[in-house]
Amino acid sequence: MILTNHAWNLVDELIKRNHFNPKPTTNSNMKLEDDVLTMEFDVPGLSKKDISIKIEDSILLIEGDNDDRTFNKRYNISEDWDASKTSAKVKDGVLKVSIPKIEEKKAKVIDITIS
Repeated sequence: MILTNHAWNLVDELIKRNHFNPKPTTNSNMKLEDDVLTMEFDVPGLSKKDISIKIEDSILLIEGDNDDRTFNKRYNISEDWDASKTSAKVKDGVLKVSIPKIEEKKAKVIDITIS
């Protein structure tokens, strides 16, 4: 099918009105190391002023927005994690959010002496 100039103009108009948004999605990665949950998000083009992070009613809300990119992420945070010690940084287009495990929830190792 060949699009006429009129059809291309309609496509351009839809993009301008944001009915069709070709903005890229955000890749993410999660890992658990040393009793710290770390989440990484690809956010090229976003600076810390473009990103909002908050925890509300045990839900971690991450939002980012500028002219080229928009993303929203929501995660439930269980009581095993110390939300008050959450930290975040942006470097080289990657947002890194870390949440440590609550001290009393960390696994405790007890060495047993064999007699």
